Amino acid sequence: MASKSIRRATAEDVAVLTQIRNEACTWKIAHRDYAWGKEGDGVSEQWMRNTVAQKEVYVAELDGTPAGMFALDLDDEQRWGRQEPIAGYVHGLSVRAGFNGRGLGGFMLDCCAIRVSGLSRRYVRLDCPAHNAKLCAWYESLGFIRTGLWQEPGPDGYVWSLYERIAIQHLT
Repeated sequence: MASKSIRRATAEDVAVLTQIRNEACTWKIAHRDYAWGKEGDGVSEQWMRNTVAQKEVYVAELDGTPAGMFALDLDDEQRWGRQEPIAGYVHGLSVRAGFNGRGLGGFMLDCCAIRVSGLSRRYVRLDCPAHNAKLCAWYESLGFIRTGLWQEPGPDGYVWSLYERIAIQHLT
């Protein structure tokens, strides 16, 4: 059985985090999900360096190899509106190419739930393109409930499904 762990990202992780995020973007594009960009788009190391410096970014490792990442925010007024401090918001959940199907995404979300619960917040929240039925179904299989929709401004704005689940108090 593979060993999974989560740790806070540092500046030394920027190159591998950029690779993980861009590989996840390529996977999304292959599945007609353009929420993170079109063919040839992606994030730069500078963008990732700024993100790691300004947000809580985490690295998921599988047997010591960086294989996934996510950011955890304590608010998301853009999509969820002004809220009481009752949730943590997951962004950029990404799994490196070749590591899909090993339970890493669910593991990362469970770790988010533990962190959110430790902050005395009740919900883990996230969003995904509403038209990506496969991704929506996957989140629902992990216990997330769609609580609403949010549309980006503009005529071509994406419609996003807003999901939440109760933060885990204790894993058994």
